[in-house]
Amino acid sequence: MGRPRELSDQERAELIAQGFKPVEMWVLDWNSPKVREQIARDCELIRESDRRNGELAYLDQETADLWDDFHS
Repeated sequence: MGRPRELSDQERAELIAQGFKPVEMWVLDWNSPKVREQIARDCELIRESDRRNGELAYLDQETADLWDDFHS
């Protein structure tokens, strides 16, 4: 995919004149093992909290297949 084409100075000036500002945005890499491990830890903490509170216990059974699909 690569980086997008860089704008010329004139294109940048026109966009700024229209009220735009340049930003760089970083997003999670869902394929990164480190990100997936953190998501799994966070989800488990949420699930444990729900179990302790007695909330959403029925979801454990319903979401088991989805969880397995996420880990594969």
